[in-house]
Amino acid sequence: MAETVRVKICGLRSVEAALAAAGAGADLLGFNFAPVSRRRVDPAVAREVAAALAGEAAAAEAAPGAQPRSPRPALVGIFVNQPLEQVAGLVERCALDYVQLSGDEDAAYCRAVSEAVGAGVIKAVRLATQREEQVARLVEEGGVALVLADAAVVGLWGGSGQAWDWRAAAGLAARYPLLLAGGLHAGNVGAAIAAVRPFGVDVASGVETDGTTDPQKVRDFIRSAKGVT
Repeated sequence: MAETVRVKICGLRSVEAALAAAGAGADLLGFNFAPVSRRRVDPAVAREVAAALAGEAAAAEAAPGAQPRSPRPALVGIFVNQPLEQVAGLVERCALDYVQLSGDEDAAYCRAVSEAVGAGVIKAVRLATQREEQVARLVEEGGVALVLADAAVVGLWGGSGQAWDWRAAAGLAARYPLLLAGGLHAGNVGAAIAAVRPFGVDVASGVETDGTTDPQKVRDFIRSAKGVT
């Protein structure tokens, strides 16, 4: 049986929304720390989520007759062309598992982050503007753990909610662990997964209502994504 696809819920801006996404089965929770993003979050929110999840895990393990439980969701901080010291500070403060670099960071910067902060690096790429071999060099020289393939939208570094020809990412998905993003929602994520066979999928706009993460849409999205094998 094929391995279940991972789901990253991104653009989380409240403790309640993040914990609801975790409870719904999200594998990764994304918090945007980029000043250029409309979804920028106070680091205190991510820190509180990390503490709450750690507390839940400890309580579950200490309970009489406790059964093995699935790992807590990985916490991802999203950055765009920000100084390494700023990234490192937020990784430590918020107990981040991954750093997502969504700007035009080069391989040397990706490698520096990977070696300095003790967290995996996710590099966002836009295949409309970057050829597959360029991305491959970036990944291999930069020590990148996951590639995030998103739509190319002029003036935006991601999170546009615009769909694109996801099939263009299939080649990269066959070579590297890849998160597919861009215009996904509960109604189309199954088709996108079938076309690309990614390691995981990433969503923000597709689970929002009036710009706010909607718990019901999160649940629907996760069910649709994980129902595909």
